[in-house]
Amino acid sequence: MDLTVQIGGYTVHVHEPDNHPCLTWPLRPFDRFLASSIPSPDIRVDVTVVSPLPDLPAGELRFDSSHGCWKLFESKTGLLFESLDPKILQPRVRACISDDYRAVRAWILPDLADGQIGWSPMQLFNPLIEVCFLSRLAREGGILLHASGLSFCEQGYVFTGPSGAGKSTIAELFADRGATVLSDERVIVRMRDNGFVLFGTPWVGSGQYAANASAPMTALYCIQHGQEHHQIETLKPSTVVTRILQQAFLPHWDRSGVETTLEVLTSLITAMPCRSLAFLNRLDIVDFLFSCSSELHTAVT
Repeated sequence: MDLTVQIGGYTVHVHEPDNHPCLTWPLRPFDRFLASSIPSPDIRVDVTVVSPLPDLPAGELRFDSSHGCWKLFESKTGLLFESLDPKILQPRVRACISDDYRAVRAWILPDLADGQIGWSPMQLFNPLIEVCFLSRLAREGGILLHASGLSFCEQGYVFTGPSGAGKSTIAELFADRGATVLSDERVIVRMRDNGFVLFGTPWVGSGQYAANASAPMTALYCIQHGQEHHQIETLKPSTVVTRILQQAFLPHWDRSGVETTLEVLTSLITAMPCRSLAFLNRLDIVDFLFSCSSELHTAVT
């Protein structure tokens, strides 16, 4: 079987030639990101369903995530990847990855769901395809942020902060005013010649918001819940970088990707209004932000 998704302007194509039953797919909200196949996808994954997994000669360990949840090794032809089944902590997926993260040869164990034996694409997306996707994104001037993002009145807003800061809350408040919420958990920011573009993703928060859409990015807010009233402050560039890095998904296994991400952040804070926002769970936050944005713009010009 073949399946294709498009996320953040990148096309990922998965090819399984033996047509084993496909389990729990498409899982919501990935169904909103399905796309037509194209001759040259950004990432191509050729997968074989097999038991046992093949033994692949691994070189030096490059990265170990979450005590062995998944690992990357050096090899003569690129990288070797291995992820574990979280229930039994035994290898579930092994793969060979090209140096540019465009081509993947993967092997996955069969799985059982509702009495049917097959394979689950989500066991490839998390984490194998995410690793390749994040590496490509970072190398090419993009950032995956732990943030809520939305499109409203032809403007793209990013609200970033740690878990519990209010990303889903502010997304819902804007949605009630007619905004398109691209995501309430993870958004993609990509640098283009004419500015920055914000993309939705299928990775959702408590509000379950996910839209396969984009918008020109016009403002970034580091958010938290307020106490008595809405409050907005301009941040120093050094503070912005620190806060964004705390919420950015960085490809720590890829030096080139991390270096490019830092360069993109420098461009972002130069070009984009970046402020802190403490807000209350009230619908007037939308009007408050528009009012403050107009006043700050007038002050600058």
